Amino acid sequence: MNAVNFRTADLNLFRVFVTLLEEKNATRAGERLGLSQSAVSHSLRRLRELVGDDLFIRGQTGLRPTPRALEIADTARTALKLLETAVTAQKFDPAVDHHVFTIATGTYISYVLGPLIAERVLARAPNIQIHFRGLYTGMTEDLDTGSLDMVIGCFEAIPGRFTHTQLFEESGVWVLRKDHPALAGGVDYETLAGLPRLGVKGGDDDPDRTSAGHLGLRRITSWGESYALGDNPYQPFSVQDSFSAMNMVSRSDMTCILPRRLAEMAATRGKVAMIEPPNAPPPTPFGAVLRTTDGPDSPNAWLLRLCQEAARKI
Repeated sequence: MNAVNFRTADLNLFRVFVTLLEEKNATRAGERLGLSQSAVSHSLRRLRELVGDDLFIRGQTGLRPTPRALEIADTARTALKLLETAVTAQKFDPAVDHHVFTIATGTYISYVLGPLIAERVLARAPNIQIHFRGLYTGMTEDLDTGSLDMVIGCFEAIPGRFTHTQLFEESGVWVLRKDHPALAGGVDYETLAGLPRLGVKGGDDDPDRTSAGHLGLRRITSWGESYALGDNPYQPFSVQDSFSAMNMVSRSDMTCILPRRLAEMAATRGKVAMIEPPNAPPPTPFGAVLRTTDGPDSPNAWLLRLCQEAARKI
C-alpha cells in the first residue's frame, strides 16, 4: 500500500475486510454489515487494488486469508476497535453486556476447568455465553481472524503475534482398577512394569500443524512416553482419550498413565487405585493463548482473568 493510496482510502473497506476474515463468506459478511453481496465484492476488489494482494482465496470451507491478509489482520482489527472505543467510550462490562466466547481445547481441559469457569460466569455474567470446541486444523487462522477467542493446551512454541499465559500444571499417575489382584500384597514397580499396558493415542501432537504459524501444541495424551516404566511393555490395547482409558482400566487388569486430577476423581468414586510413578518427569504446564491485540480492557482479557481465577481452584 503506498502513501497516496492510503490518504484516499475508504476506511469502510477495512470493516468489510475484518468481517470477511470472521465470516469467511461474502453473503454472511454482507448480512452483518447491511450490504449486498455485490457491494461486499466491490469493496473487496477496491481493497485488493489498494493493498496489491488477493487477500482471500476460495477454499473448501469458504474464503481463506492469504499470508498478506493475516499480516494486516491484527492491525486492521485493532484500528477499528480503537475507533469504536473512541466513539462509544464504553468498556466491556460482563455484568450487563452480551458476548459470545469460543475456546478451543481438549476434552480434559473442558472436564477439569470448564465447570469452574461455568460456575463463575453463571454467577457474575448472566448474558455471557462460552462455547468450548475441540482442537482442530485451522484454529490458528481462526484465532488470527477473531472467530476463535482463545486456545488452551500445552505449547512448545508460540508465534509472536500471540500471548501465552500459564494457567496450571498437571502430572501423570499410574492407575489400576480398585480390586486389581496386584494390589493385594502391595504392588511394587517391577510388578507394575510387568502388567499389560493400555496406551492412549490422542491423534496428531499438533492438530493445527497445517496452519501457517501454528501453535506448536502438545497433547496431554503423549505422556505415556515421558513416564516410561520397564522395557518393551506388553500393550494389547490403545484408546483415543483419557476418559476411555479410565473406563477400560477400571474394568480390566491393564494399567495406564493418566492425568492426576482425572485419576483422583475416579479414585474418590472407588473406581481405581493410584500408583505414584518412579522418576517422574517435571509437571506439564497448561496455558491460554490469545492475540497480542487483546488489550487489558477487552472482553478476551476478562475471559483470561476468569480462567486464571478458575485454574487456581483446580
